[in-house]
Amino acid sequence: MASLCEAALKDGGSAAIAERAAEYVSDETWNALVKKHRRGGCDELAELARAILDGKKQLHALVGRAAGGLLGIFGRSRIERAYAVEFASRIPLPTDVKMAAAARALQIAGIYVCLLGAGDLSRCACLKDVFETEGKDRVKKLVQGAVEDWIELPRRLGDSGGGG
Repeated sequence: MASLCEAALKDGGSAAIAERAAEYVSDETWNALVKKHRRGGCDELAELARAILDGKKQLHALVGRAAGGLLGIFGRSRIERAYAVEFASRIPLPTDVKMAAAARALQIAGIYVCLLGAGDLSRCACLKDVFETEGKDRVKKLVQGAVEDWIELPRRLGDSGGGG
């Protein structure tokens, strides 16, 4: 799996990540991040990405509970409330795309710093998280897609830099 990611990041992929990151954080911040994590790995980046993704899940659960509670106030049946909880918790929220993009950006940055560091992605916490979440068959596509996302991010957000 590590070799698949290394191959996806070669041929300009890692340069695209560094270039895109420079549009969202200062060169000083990016260089400090890379320097800090190059030796120690990406454990903190992986933890932050996980927290964002967990926050997204918690937000969905909160929306679902609110819908169920509202129907409870109106005296609806238990099955109607259960349906509302499940349905409302699965509705895409306006923040979903940005939260997922932020988490994936942290993960791809973590994979990048691990690659720059020891060059051994077999111990990369960010890669491990992506692998556990998405499965082996999707990791290569996700890494390639993440590189493309980094390149296309300003166009998708309708701006030319940070301001997220």
